[in-house]
Amino acid sequence: MASSASMESMPADDLGDDSALDANIVAALPTGSQTHSVAPSGESIWVHTVKIEARNGDHGTGAFFKKSAPGDTAYSMLKGAFEAENALYEFVPEYVPRPVSFGTYMTRSDLHFYICEFVDMVDEVPSPAAWAGAAAALHKRSMWPTGMFGFHCTTHVADVLIDNTWDSSWEAVWTHQMKSLLRQDEVLHGLDEEYCELQATFLNVVIPRYLRPLETNGRSISPCLVHSSLWPDNIKPRTDSDAVSELGICRNPHYRLGMSYIEEYLKQGMPISEPVEDFDTRNAIYAMKYHVLLSLIYHQDPVFRQIAIKEMKQLVEQVAHPVLN
Repeated sequence: MASSASMESMPADDLGDDSALDANIVAALPTGSQTHSVAPSGESIWVHTVKIEARNGDHGTGAFFKKSAPGDTAYSMLKGAFEAENALYEFVPEYVPRPVSFGTYMTRSDLHFYICEFVDMVDEVPSPAAWAGAAAALHKRSMWPTGMFGFHCTTHVADVLIDNTWDSSWEAVWTHQMKSLLRQDEVLHGLDEEYCELQATFLNVVIPRYLRPLETNGRSISPCLVHSSLWPDNIKPRTDSDAVSELGICRNPHYRLGMSYIEEYLKQGMPISEPVEDFDTRNAIYAMKYHVLLSLIYHQDPVFRQIAIKEMKQLVEQVAHPVLN
């Protein structure tokens, strides 16, 4: 995993007016673009970020957002970001900054970059209605009839690898994705016997109990694109419109979203899948992904792993001692 120390040691781009950019970055910008200025933009532990203002490109005067980082993990992160953003932009261009390019610096073969259009955004959480409209639009427009769940390349949340292996079963996809995250968590934190026992029950009992019914007894669900990190820092409103750039994340208190967001999503013509009575528990299962992700991303703070263990224990106990209606 990347660290703030590695980012601090990474050479920054030349900043200021008429800055000199790496030749491969210049080539990645729209034909004829001439750099006007390069300035820091945003903060990140994992990547170096700048705003590039250019002129005389195919799109006229414009601004671009570039993030870069060194190493093999960074290559995978930025390639995944480019592929994922392209997929999102195909279906909901009004909500996604236009992807421009992904590549490697000419002057440093270990340094990689991703470029998209620069969009001014308001630093506030979007309303439930705005968030739900964006999420529902993506899910409705991107449904495809292949019957396969997954993605064609590895993606990351922060610097954590997400296993997107294709499978025709939603239960299977969720199981191997959770297995991958839990393996990464064990490598980082070490073995915890109680947690291992909980994981075995979660993977082999809890997930089948609540996700398998979605695809049995004549039921089916349609694959579609989902944005796996719709937390407030990734969904700020644009300054030039009301547009904002899966429901499990709404259930995680760390992300400052809540039931009002789920309720608005359901109003967008997105019905609850049968069995309806399992809806809340299914979302609790999906939320486990984000509990484990936080345990990985903020691994220096043990509280996040403790929360993940607590939440998983509650799900395991719910299966062992179900509440009868």
